[in-house]
Amino acid sequence: MKNIFNLYSSIKDQNDYKIDDLPNFNEIDIKNLIISDINLDDLISVKSEYSNIEFNNISLYSAYFVQTSFEECIFQNVDFTKSNLNNTIFKSCSFISCSFASAEIMGAKITNCNFKKCKFTNIIFSENKISNTQFEITDKSFSSIDNNIEENVTWSFD
Repeated sequence: MKNIFNLYSSIKDQNDYKIDDLPNFNEIDIKNLIISDINLDDLISVKSEYSNIEFNNISLYSAYFVQTSFEECIFQNVDFTKSNLNNTIFKSCSFISCSFASAEIMGAKITNCNFKKCKFTNIIFSENKISNTQFEITDKSFSSIDNNIEENVTWSFD
């Protein structure tokens, strides 16, 4: 709970929110923030918009980001293990050394993104619309990656 309070404080300070405006992370707009070295396991954020956010060394184990959009965000060393990212929009985002082990990403829109040295172990990744995106996946064992609509997408597996 302390970590969530610290994040609330950072968001409030950077985005001119009043404390009463932050009962949870649902249906909020967060922009221009650096979030580092924090455990946000089990975070729930529905119908929210994140823009110009840097996520560094974050644990989002079993997080729930459904119907949420991320634009021009950087995710570095972020653990999305067992997270639900269904119906989420990723636009012009970079993912560097992130783990999506046992995560579920279905019905997402992924545009102009780069995934570098990411783990897709045991992921469900299907029925997504993907364009102008590059994937460099270090581990995709036991994964279901299929039924995606792709345009100008590059996949490489180590």
